[in-house]
Amino acid sequence: MRIGLDYDNTITVDPRFFSRAARLLGKRNKIYVISSYERKTAMSFAEAYKYKTAKLRQWKIPYEKLELAPEPIPMNKVRLCDRYGIDIMIDDDRKNVSAINRYCKGTVCLQFLPETRLK
Repeated sequence: MRIGLDYDNTITVDPRFFSRAARLLGKRNKIYVISSYERKTAMSFAEAYKYKTAKLRQWKIPYEKLELAPEPIPMNKVRLCDRYGIDIMIDDDRKNVSAINRYCKGTVCLQFLPETRLK
């Protein structure tokens, strides 16, 4: 199975939880980090990629590939889920969840709600 994880407001909310989950799930599955990249941010694409790679390494989150979806983000996340054959995607953004569930056949996208996470 191929599992996609969003970075901002998903992994970043509880990196310890996602580190454990990715290590456990990664034993029999492939983990892909499918994040976004907004051109209006201060960081360049290369800087954002380097920063997120370093944080994933620091948090000991194993993954096959990190992809940054440029704007328009929902449809580019759909394309990335399609490209990698993602079976399950976890994302906090309602628009991404809706687009992936609507347009990406074979992918189930679950919405991560940071405010309801277990402590």
